[in-house]
Amino acid sequence: MKQRLLFFSLMLFLFTGAMAVKEQKDTAFANLYRRYFELYTDSNEAAFLDASEKLKEYYLQAQKSDSYYKVWLNEILYDTKCGKTYRAIKKANFMLEEMKQKNEKHYDIVYSALGNIYDMRGNYRMANKYFQEALKNCAPNDTSALMGIYSRIASLQAHREPLKAWETNERLGKMSVNIPEYYKVYTVIKGEIAFYLYDKKRFDEAYQQYLDISKDHPLIDAFGKDMMEMVKATFDGNYDKALKTLSKESTDFDALDRCDMRIKIYELMGNREMALLEVSKRRDLRDSLNSDMLFESINEINAEMGIYKIQEQADRKQKLLLSAVILLLLAALSLVIWRHLTRRGYQKRLLKQNKELEIALDRAQESDRMKTSFIEHVSHEIRTPLNIITGFVQIISNSDYQLKESERNMMLNDISKNTAEITNIVNELLEMAEDESKEHYELNDDINVDKFCQGIIAQAELINNGYLKLTYSSLMDKGYTFRSNRQAVNKILGQLIKNAMKFTPQGAIELKVRERVANGGIEFSVTDTGIGIEKEYHEKIFERFFKVNTFEQGLGLGLTMSRKIAKLLGGSLDIDPSYKKGARFLLVLPS
Repeated sequence: MKQRLLFFSLMLFLFTGAMAVKEQKDTAFANLYRRYFELYTDSNEAAFLDASEKLKEYYLQAQKSDSYYKVWLNEILYDTKCGKTYRAIKKANFMLEEMKQKNEKHYDIVYSALGNIYDMRGNYRMANKYFQEALKNCAPNDTSALMGIYSRIASLQAHREPLKAWETNERLGKMSVNIPEYYKVYTVIKGEIAFYLYDKKRFDEAYQQYLDISKDHPLIDAFGKDMMEMVKATFDGNYDKALKTLSKESTDFDALDRCDMRIKIYELMGNREMALLEVSKRRDLRDSLNSDMLFESINEINAEMGIYKIQEQADRKQKLLLSAVILLLLAALSLVIWRHLTRRGYQKRLLKQNKELEIALDRAQESDRMKTSFIEHVSHEIRTPLNIITGFVQIISNSDYQLKESERNMMLNDISKNTAEITNIVNELLEMAEDESKEHYELNDDINVDKFCQGIIAQAELINNGYLKLTYSSLMDKGYTFRSNRQAVNKILGQLIKNAMKFTPQGAIELKVRERVANGGIEFSVTDTGIGIEKEYHEKIFERFFKVNTFEQGLGLGLTMSRKIAKLLGGSLDIDPSYKKGARFLLVLPS
């Protein structure tokens, strides 16, 4: 939806310019503008920007400032479409500064562009701020610009503030009654808002208006068709069709739209688990968009600093660069020679070795695979909190941002929280490394089962804070003790209860202990009423880095290390396949 409205805005600016082209007798200019128009849908970014510069130069010489700034604005929207967010924001700010210096009055078009940029990145607060600024600075008689701004604000507010969005969209409807292209946009946004309000009466009215405008003006493109079909299927109770429509390749929805609408549909279906999963996907998607913008800004800044330094120290840099290239070539040549000699020696030894060497090679390759998988998982887990920390630090340290005390405190709290998250990951890795190196545990502790289990529950309650019902029950005498390693058993049960709390949105968790009469030993069971685990994953969950839900935080090592510790204690750790109301893990230890 956002991409279609952005494209629609650009087409209006181009169309306005195209009318001027028809009045031109300059064939070279007409050819340049035609080429400029064609390049918008092309992937040749350099060619489009070159044509844009030539067109701006022409309008400057002709003293046509309105056309000059419209071409500049098209360039900003083009950068946004191509994902060059930082560059687009920088150009918009340059454009705004130049307009103020030249006492130009159409600030609204720049504010609209900035609103579009932040909207595409999922930043509701900044997008709304700039669209409101555009509205304040727009001339009351500039109907075309006002309709564009109203359409963007209404679409932006549809999910978070649907009643406000309805009022804004009705202003668009009144202004666009005699302009079919904009009136169709009005009906589609009206249908979208009715979806979030879950108001069938309002949607039926919007849907009929949409059908009428499509019938009366068949040459208007099929904008909104998928949106209206999806909403209609939702109100008809055909949720499968609605979800299928959302999965189509359609410019009626962007990635964040799809997440928001799926969340709404899953809520209507009463499927809390899928709604929560979609919320997690949306959060990761928005983090990814912010990360892209952050890394792009860093790259752009690095590039600019590189150019500045080259201009000041060209000779010195060239010498250093030449020296670095020579050193790299020598290093590369040495590496090639070393690898060649090493490979030859290795091949000779490989031919002489027996089956044991093949087994050792397999183990080495498996070790490499595990090392790669380890790096990928750790990088994935650390990336999001690190991006949040870096982004907030940049904002707080930038004097251009006028932050409220509450905003600054919120950012500092988030920085602290994400720093703690990274620290927890590092601690988990250190614990894993320590456990991985152990080949046995000293069984020197006499453990009173009853007191020990009550301590485990007390530890869990500090995190739970009364959210879930945590209980402990025993089928053994209160004085029963067994010999094992207290720290190791505590680590296993703590991990099992932590997992149970993580995957139990509501309900209860029970720690239970009993004696295994048939085979001897003690059985600890941790039972929850959570989302459960499919049978096909009952063994895979004990593999390194495996997570049923890849969007959940964590390295996927907890159950792996817990099972290994259980074996080193002489016991076992498994999932109970007979339990269906959630998940139940069974830890059996020798008594």
